[in-house]
Amino acid sequence: MNCSAKSLLLFFLFVSTMCLTAQNKALELYVATNGKDTNNGSIEAPFKTITKAKKHVRNLIQNKLNSDINVYLREGNYVLNNTEVFGLKDYSENYDITYASYNNENVVFSSGQKVNGWKKSEFIEGMPENTKGKIWVADMPANIETFRTLFDGEKRLTRAKSAEFKMPVNTKVRRADSQNTYYNKDRIHLRMVPYPNNEIKDWDNLSDVEVFFNPVPWNLNFIQLESVDTVNKIGYLAFEANAMPFTNSKHSVAWVENVIDYLDEPGEWCVNTKTRKIYYWPKDGQPSEHIVAPKLMEYFKVEGKIQYDLPNDIPVKNIHFKGLTFTHGDRSVWFKNRKGWGIQHDWDTFDYGNAMLRFRGAENCSVTECRFTNSGGSGMRLDLHAQNILVEKNYIDYVGHMGIILIGYGPGTKDVNKNNIIRNNIVHHCGEVIWHGHGIFAWQSGENLLEHNYVHDVPRKAMGLCGVRCQILMKPDDNFDEASRTIRWSEIEKTIDSTLEPQARYTPYLHARNNKIQHNRAERTLLKLSDGSSINVSGAGMGNILEHNLIYDVPHIGFRTDDWQDGTIIRNNIVHKAANKGIIHKGVNTIENNMFLECGYAFHFRAYPQQYFVPESDITKNIIYSTNEKFKANTIFKWGKMFVHRAGTKSIPYEYNMDYNAYYFPNAKKDLALKQKNGIEAHGVIMDPQFKNLEGQNYKIYNKKLLKKIGFKPFDTDLSSFGITKTYPKYFSKLDPTLN
Repeated sequence: MNCSAKSLLLFFLFVSTMCLTAQNKALELYVATNGKDTNNGSIEAPFKTITKAKKHVRNLIQNKLNSDINVYLREGNYVLNNTEVFGLKDYSENYDITYASYNNENVVFSSGQKVNGWKKSEFIEGMPENTKGKIWVADMPANIETFRTLFDGEKRLTRAKSAEFKMPVNTKVRRADSQNTYYNKDRIHLRMVPYPNNEIKDWDNLSDVEVFFNPVPWNLNFIQLESVDTVNKIGYLAFEANAMPFTNSKHSVAWVENVIDYLDEPGEWCVNTKTRKIYYWPKDGQPSEHIVAPKLMEYFKVEGKIQYDLPNDIPVKNIHFKGLTFTHGDRSVWFKNRKGWGIQHDWDTFDYGNAMLRFRGAENCSVTECRFTNSGGSGMRLDLHAQNILVEKNYIDYVGHMGIILIGYGPGTKDVNKNNIIRNNIVHHCGEVIWHGHGIFAWQSGENLLEHNYVHDVPRKAMGLCGVRCQILMKPDDNFDEASRTIRWSEIEKTIDSTLEPQARYTPYLHARNNKIQHNRAERTLLKLSDGSSINVSGAGMGNILEHNLIYDVPHIGFRTDDWQDGTIIRNNIVHKAANKGIIHKGVNTIENNMFLECGYAFHFRAYPQQYFVPESDITKNIIYSTNEKFKANTIFKWGKMFVHRAGTKSIPYEYNMDYNAYYFPNAKKDLALKQKNGIEAHGVIMDPQFKNLEGQNYKIYNKKLLKKIGFKPFDTDLSSFGITKTYPKYFSKLDPTLN
């Protein structure tokens, strides 16, 4: 080839490359609070609303889009009056649509409607004596019918509440294992709240008044009143609770919220939707200019076509959100016919729009570097069909319910909530209103990767995996126990092998399987409701792996394989300073190569009602260490305490494969001798790991003989290997109170 021909070829290659680059360069659109929806969406003439930008994107898609689109939002507060739905017409099969802040500007989405016209009130019927002359009154915003949270700028205000009260346990009504009523005929008791003295009255606006109570140590109910029997002192709830009030003596208290009678402290408020008045006692003497009432729970919804009764859905794809802040959302409520649609223990509601950002029928989407803060409801939900969703580098704080929740279809053959990545996020102070709010929670969702997250200061679990427990699946005629109405019986009946024992029979329909929870850090969990654990697996499927996590400084429990849970591997983890127990173990699982340090107990063993006991758990190569004179390595479960389909022949853990563990605590010799006498720990040892600065969280084991003796495999114990990575945004790290 001569020089001239070669030059010509190079020229054509250059032109082709430039054309291809120009063709693939992302199209840019802009939105600004001072823009106009009649503008063209350029940086010089931005749109005013994301709604207009979305419509413009839709037109581009319909006209054969040939590039990615970046919609940049400029700094400002964007108030939403309606949920923004990104549907099947708003995505491209071949290109990405990204809604992002421009150059990390502070872009805030809120549904907060400003409360104006505050006036001081001298007297309101029912007002406590000490509040007279201190209460301010304003009209509800005209475009809101009701709300249950109120905000003053970046803080959620406290709603007026009564003192907590307690009543005797009702022992006459039979209860199910979930503590729901066992018989349908007794369901009226789920709506009855007995009360002492005058805690509940027949107020004129009963539908505004809610009773909060935790009938069991793992759940908080919050249901409005419908009527009051003042003679017999019984308040009747508008809807059924998940268990009878005062079912359990532990944590079982109640209180009343949102009535003027209990507005008795500075900073409190209440609302009467009948008179459309808001009442408030400001701490600073008068209301600020930043008080807003939320209109929405759900801000953005990425939603495809959900075909609930068909095998396949039609998902939206390739929509991304980056660098946005969501705040001032309302919280969820219970409603008619909710019973049976609550997921495990009624911690949340199946297919329900109560999070500020929700994917429902979506694939290949992402949420990165966003903040969810100061809100009454949840941060994010991945509902029903949700696959390959990336949730990364986000900051979630001071939300009323869940941080991040994944909820698939109920038990059946349709399994389409999976392969999502929840990575490198911080979640703290979730569950601020609804105490059973978890940091990160997956129900009927599998094959997900939850890694390098930091969850701290939460009222319940840092992380949880679960499905529907078998004893509920064993009652096909029941439609009012937890999750019973989510069960896809037609699919199960066509495919079930009824010759198997219950666990094996129903495991194929439990989709919370093959999840990996790794490299996470959890601190100060279960601060309100103690039943459960920091990282919990219960009634989920097989193959879940909990590996290389650090649980530190928790007042109760580290790990838990709970009810009807088999096939879980827990290895290479550190539980340090779990004041109650390092791990609670039920089922058939593997616990190996972990360190349980300075816990109340290392292991708590027990069975679960109605299960078949199978003595095949492997508990090996763990290090159990404590300096406490009262420390015990484990509890012992003796049969006869509960009904099971098949019990063991020896006390638990004496039937387990429990061996090659290292113990070092004051009474270790006596403990190990008892284990060996009962046929386990033939190769167990008593050896000092020789930590050099355990109090300073140096977890390196310097005793090499111990490692060799039990076959313990060293893993990275540096604190930097747990929780968020170096790539986490510094502007979020600076907001976290524990990192500064």
